[in-house]
Amino acid sequence: MFSYSATLQPVLMILNGVTSALDSWTEKKQMRMKILFKKTGKLYTLNYIKKCVRNFGSGYNNTVLRVTEKSENGMDRAVFFDSVAMLMPNFLMTRAGPFKGVEYFARDVRDPNGQIASCWDTVGNGVVGLRDYLDRKRKGSRVRVLVDMRDAARQEMTSELWKIFTKLEPICRGETTLGLVAASKVLFAVLPEVALPIDNAEWRKAFKTINYGDIVMAMAEEIHSWENKTQTKLHSCDPDGGLTLPAIYNVMAMKARP
Repeated sequence: MFSYSATLQPVLMILNGVTSALDSWTEKKQMRMKILFKKTGKLYTLNYIKKCVRNFGSGYNNTVLRVTEKSENGMDRAVFFDSVAMLMPNFLMTRAGPFKGVEYFARDVRDPNGQIASCWDTVGNGVVGLRDYLDRKRKGSRVRVLVDMRDAARQEMTSELWKIFTKLEPICRGETTLGLVAASKVLFAVLPEVALPIDNAEWRKAFKTINYGDIVMAMAEEIHSWENKTQTKLHSCDPDGGLTLPAIYNVMAMKARP
């Protein structure tokens, strides 16, 4: 069985229909996902994915590029605050819930409820450590580190990402909402080269597990499979260049929602 943090046990009970799916997946070494492939097994073409990325909207693309560039030279408290404040409004996470009122305006972070501060206090050291690890292990472009790093390094990375997620999720809960969605988007803001933002429908229907590390590992494996079969690099599906592999994958994952 997966080893879940005690803080996430209530979440398992709330996600309808997920527990039985988890049991079946634990018997497999690899989670099978169909984001870059159709249900028939036929892959989506480079031109189709490129069209999806282009049509997803300049707001998303520009915001992801901004947060990626913001952390290009490393991660610290100021970069963490800026990145989360830039991304969360674009993902509509600041209208209600724990991130309500968060803004990035004129290079100034507005964190009226101290939510970003709480996230930093809880996982800041872990995020900085993981970012340093990624910088040491990457062999080429940062946008491709998820796929290009060695298997053992990727396994270590996803394990650490899962540990960080289990600490972050309770901090991101609202009065009537779980913290899964918000936690995944905070991680995407500060680790856009490996983290995937996941909304409610994707948690329930597309991925059917709350093990964030397993999802990221499966994403890397599916990208690798798609690239092998197409003999094309997924980052070439970005019409303008600069988007990380998870950012492109997220566009297709949104389209895969039921």
